[in-house]
Order: sequence, then C-alpha cells, then structure tokens
Amino acid sequence: MSHREETLPGMRIWDILPTAFGALNWQEETEFSAILRQLMGEDKRRLCLVAIDGMGQQLLSARRGHIPFMRPYLTQAEDAWGQPVRTCVPSTTVAALSSLHTGLSPAKTGMLGYQCWDPLARRVLNLITFEGFRQPARSWCDQPTYFTRARQAGLDTLALVPPDFVGSTLSDITLRDANLKVSTELIQRCSHALQAFKQGADYVYLYWSQLDHWGHNRGWSHPRWLQELEAIDRGLSELRAQLPKDVALLITADHGMVNVTAETTIDLASCELASQIAAVSGEPRALHIHLKEQYLGKDRAGNRTRNAPKALVLVEWQKLVAGRGQIVADYREVYGDISDPNRIGDFTIFAKDNYQFVDSRFHSRGVLEMVGVHGSLTDAEMEIPLIVA
Repeated sequence: MSHREETLPGMRIWDILPTAFGALNWQEETEFSAILRQLMGEDKRRLCLVAIDGMGQQLLSARRGHIPFMRPYLTQAEDAWGQPVRTCVPSTTVAALSSLHTGLSPAKTGMLGYQCWDPLARRVLNLITFEGFRQPARSWCDQPTYFTRARQAGLDTLALVPPDFVGSTLSDITLRDANLKVSTELIQRCSHALQAFKQGADYVYLYWSQLDHWGHNRGWSHPRWLQELEAIDRGLSELRAQLPKDVALLITADHGMVNVTAETTIDLASCELASQIAAVSGEPRALHIHLKEQYLGKDRAGNRTRNAPKALVLVEWQKLVAGRGQIVADYREVYGDISDPNRIGDFTIFAKDNYQFVDSRFHSRGVLEMVGVHGSLTDAEMEIPLIVA
C-alpha cells in the first residue's frame, strides 16, 4: 500500500519511537537511529519521552528568549538530519499522538482528524471523546503501540497522563498496553518519572497538554501561554538534571499552532455554497466537506470508494476559498492510500496563512471561539521539535 506521507524525506512524528527503540537496541534500527544514538550518547540504555501538546518548533524559535533550557537545542534536529522534524497530516492531536505511539501515518491508523465520519453509524464522530461510539476501540484502530512492543520485549514502561485519559477510547488506541499513572501538575509528572526510573523503568512517557490549552483559549504568545511555556522549560530542566545518567531525554510535540481572528474566519453557513453541505468533519484548519448526493458525480476520486464531487462543484469551491485555502479531493496527494477512505469527506479545505473555515450550523461554540488553531499544512503547524537532552 502506498503512503505518500511515508515516502517524503526527513523524519516524521511516526519515526520518533521506532528510531529511539532502534538506537537503544530494543528493536531493528531505522535509517535515523545511528544519528540519534550519537546525539543521545553510547551510554544511554533507557528512554524518557516527553510530548508537550501544541509546542511547535516555530513557536519555540519565535519565543526563544523564554526557554533558556531548550534554546540551545532548537536547531539540533535540523542540524542532525538536514531539516526539521515534521508531524503528520492533519497536524492535530488525535492524529499525531496515534502516529507517535504506533509508528504509523494517519492513513494507516484511521485517525484522520479530531472529527471523522463514522460510516457504520453514518454520523460525525468526535475522536477525542468518542461520545456515542458503541464499538471497541480496536474496531476503529487496531494497531499495536510501542508500549505493546516494549511489553513483548520484556521492558518496564509507564505513561504519565491526566486523569481523564484512564479508560478513554482514545487512550485504548494511543496508549494500548501502557501502565498509566495520573496527576494534574507537571511537577508531579516529572517526580513520577524520576521515581519510575529509580525503580528500574526502561521507558517512561510524559504528556503535558496545558500549553495547547492556553494556545486554544488565548492564542500562542499570549502572556498566559508564555507563562506556561516558561514553566515547562523550568520543569524539563529540573527533570534533566535529576535523571539517571543512563536515561536519554527526548522532548517533542504533536503539532504547532497559528492564531486566527474574526476577520480570518470564514463561516461556510453564510456562503453561497452552504446548501451543498450535508455535514463537516475534520477541523477548521483541515475541514472535511461532506456534500449532498446531487453534487457528486459518477467518477471515483483517488482511493475513494464512493463517487467524487462533480468537476463544476470543485471549481465553485476553489473560487470560494481563493487564496485562503487549498482544496484537496484526491487524498493520495496528501495522506496516501487511506485504509478506510469512507471516514473522510468528499474533499478537504486546508487553510492557508491564518485563515480557518467553520460552519456555525455544525460547529460548537467552543470551536468557534478558539484563538489558536491547527490542523493544516503550514510550517508553523507541521514543524515540531525533537530535543535530545
């Protein structure tokens, strides 16, 4: 099966754990493992992976004065591999964390946005909450995680997460076979990581979401966002100073972010093509449009299993989005061959610059009021750090 995303040059988010496991001799090496081993040092035998939600590479570079610990490492990955590490398409949490932990692109995991079309229930499904989803998690994504692989290799692992991760369908996908320990403060998670390594853990994963939270609610670079970034930098500095010498600390993120305004928000509910829309999914920076049946033609598009939009319909939508977005109807151009293409819309609008596309008939007030958003193809959203400290 061809996966365009997986054939692009450079390291992607799904390469991180396979590369680290290879560098530590826990499994076969990837093409990136030898360089990562040099960055970590030959004496490293264990792994601490930290994922900071929403901490894009370009955001860090723009606010480098606020991160004295991480600042010296900002160009480390680009210097080592020739280009920045990039997340997946779409550049959003459910897709990226699934790719991080399975080592697979969203085309294979089926995690194609924070909302996807559920072809069995014939409705839009929220992949953060999976509200109303009556099937086992494996029916949506049946892929082993690197916690699964670690367990099979006899490694002792731990995932440090917030309380709402326990028992969730999303965790059954992204953290399958992980031992979970919950806390609400970053300092607690760092303390739990140190304790776990003292007790002999081989691999500890630490996730922190508050930077993304403040980015969504206030915008990245808002004083409250910067305060959170500074706290993260201090916490990671203290963690690094106390980790055992044989533990490699890797710091990454799931995506970056752009700020939007009322002027850069296009509400499709009030546009001239609103009557063509049956439903929307994805997210405002990577919006899946589901058309009513009469606007679909007889031809297949890409690896779709149903009919494509009529050519004239796509022309109309291209005129509507103009320079504010990019229409993608053949998903192979961006995602590769999607395992279940019925989960995605008839085409996707990938937003450009700091635009977003919403539909107030379908989107919640919470979505409509977000300041910082992500999901599209810009470097600000796609480039992520990979710090080896």
